[in-house]
Amino acid sequence: MKKYKMMALTGILLSSTILGANTSIIQAASTTSKTESSSANPIQVINALDDLLTSTTTNKVNAQTQFSDLVDGSTVKAAPIFGKQTSAEFANTLQSELNVVNSSKQLVPMTVVKSNTTTGFAEKVSYTLDGTTKTVSVDYNFALPRVTGSQYMNFSSKDTQTNLNTALSATGSTDNSTDANGNTNSVSVSASPNAIKSTDASTDVKLTPSDNYAPGNSITRTVNVYQEPDWSSIKRTTDAAGLKVPTYYTKDGQTSRLDITNASDYKPGETFTPEYKATAISSNGRDVTDSVTKNAITFTSKDSKNAPAPITIDSTNLYYTIVFRDANSGRDVYSVEKSATGTTATVSGSEITKDLPDGKYTLAKTPDDSYTFDADDATKTFDVNTKADTTINYIDTAIKSDKPVSTETLSGNDGSTLPLASIPEGYQLNSYSDLIQTLNADQPTKDVYVTPLKSIVKDLGYTVTFKDKDTGKTVGTAVNGTGNLGDYIGVTAPDGYVLSTLADNGFLLFKNGQNVTKYVTAANTPYNISYVDNDSNEEVGTQAGKGADGAKVTLTSPKGYTFTNANDIYYTIDKDTPNAKVYVTKDNDNSAKVVSTYPDGGYVKIYDENGKLNDDVVISKGTDWVTDQTKTIDGVQYYRVATNQYIKASSAYTYEPMSNVVTTPRVTPVYNSKGQLVVDLVLDKDTPWYTDRSARLRGVKMYRVATDEWVKSGDVNLY
Repeated sequence: MKKYKMMALTGILLSSTILGANTSIIQAASTTSKTESSSANPIQVINALDDLLTSTTTNKVNAQTQFSDLVDGSTVKAAPIFGKQTSAEFANTLQSELNVVNSSKQLVPMTVVKSNTTTGFAEKVSYTLDGTTKTVSVDYNFALPRVTGSQYMNFSSKDTQTNLNTALSATGSTDNSTDANGNTNSVSVSASPNAIKSTDASTDVKLTPSDNYAPGNSITRTVNVYQEPDWSSIKRTTDAAGLKVPTYYTKDGQTSRLDITNASDYKPGETFTPEYKATAISSNGRDVTDSVTKNAITFTSKDSKNAPAPITIDSTNLYYTIVFRDANSGRDVYSVEKSATGTTATVSGSEITKDLPDGKYTLAKTPDDSYTFDADDATKTFDVNTKADTTINYIDTAIKSDKPVSTETLSGNDGSTLPLASIPEGYQLNSYSDLIQTLNADQPTKDVYVTPLKSIVKDLGYTVTFKDKDTGKTVGTAVNGTGNLGDYIGVTAPDGYVLSTLADNGFLLFKNGQNVTKYVTAANTPYNISYVDNDSNEEVGTQAGKGADGAKVTLTSPKGYTFTNANDIYYTIDKDTPNAKVYVTKDNDNSAKVVSTYPDGGYVKIYDENGKLNDDVVISKGTDWVTDQTKTIDGVQYYRVATNQYIKASSAYTYEPMSNVVTTPRVTPVYNSKGQLVVDLVLDKDTPWYTDRSARLRGVKMYRVATDEWVKSGDVNLY
């Protein structure tokens, strides 16, 4: 299974050369895990929320249960407590888990009244306070065992049942562990029907997992039984060259590649009985492997009593073969053997299209008008795309049901990668790796496991205190507020101060009574910007303000003008040089744009106004430019970046500068600057990210969160 890089943090920064990141703050040591971005800028990350959202800790974060509110005889929920070897250890953990307190918010003493004799888990507990005793039952949220592995199981008709029984023993999984008495948990899977006919090509089997605590959801899997070909039905007449090209045998929707293993022993004009080796192949041409042995499923005609028809090797006519190859796997999926009188044959492109086996394939590119075959060129191969539309069944692992919560269909070709777009409302993925799906033509349905989102904990209190970064003294007035568990709380600096770093812009709320310290810097450094017309050298506007020395400000050019240099969009306040000139250029038709060359390419070539390559100059990848003109030369679009200097529009993207924070309400896919899905990287749910620009990539509005990592605007919340 592909490993996914999970980026989870309370705030990230881009390169300090772009945004002025204070890396000493961002790279502070974390009490939890650290993850590095895969971008060009190594980013240390900090996130305490993920660990705090486990079922055990969440109860500690929840509002405590007052003894006065506890109802005698009621049932309370608790996360299972695995691996506790003594009754005292178990009771102490359970008391903390249930969190029943007195008016002073101190834990009330708990007594275990009854325990399960097998598992050791407490079934009833009592609390006594001021002479009053209340007894409650404990209901543990055991995880349901589940069926893992592929949606499909493949076997040979030679030993189907044996392999099925073996496969079942390896398909069960559970998150439950050793019980309170130290008994090791185990999981098993039963099948219905429990016997598979070797003559059935495909059978749906209901698999039900169970462990020591409970049965799980029944899941339907498809068992494919690959049959030996009917050798006698295979009839061929060809020349010696054609014997080297595999042919294909299809029955009951299953395809086998047929290779003749003894063809080299015979010459033109001879007739012989071929010995075939049949290898089961998938829709994309890959060998089908047995789900237990992991070996390719094969059959040979010499081991069968059903003999194939003889072959006569004909050298008087032209025999030619059209082969179709899956563009993704590079494997042949089908071939058509044809003959023609004479030494050559001309075949039209439309005939090639008609020879495609069925509706699941399309030619990867438009065929030529015609193709010529002869004895020296008797085989031609054409790439095809294999359709792989996939129905996703969202299965809730928290309830006992084999019906999906909802479904969605992903449409694309075999091997293409797509993010899930319709995760059920109120649910989250069990595995982050499921967010990005790789379509498989031989798996038209797939189960994706989800669990309900944890209940929102509301009205958690917090206090924000501000400290001067330079003096360490508390400044301004502390801010008190409330929010929900996991909320991103934005912060505003006290009057006369600015936030020291982007990490101080906000925080994640993860417990009641959370105390947060944010660092600020005195905004005592004035700056004055004089905007000067690049052509006339006359001042055409001003901008003034006050901020912290070293802080970056996003400037706004005067109306009717644009920045001459893209780097001038961001101005760094400097106490030693409070006055600065910024050159601007007239933009009467508002056509000027800021463009950035793609960061994953090499140097970008320069062309003149006629589209002629300038061999003397190039520009670097990942650099920003102001373009005032878009021009089409010989059907190719260009951006002008200097006088008579153009770059191809395909080498860059346009963007708008910004300075905001986005948060991810759920696990979020990541795209590169070309709008392509990054298949091994996702952003964790409920995490904030700084963004410095927005752009339309492949027609979709996105925000940049790292050098070459973007998120769709519809997938995040903007602050």
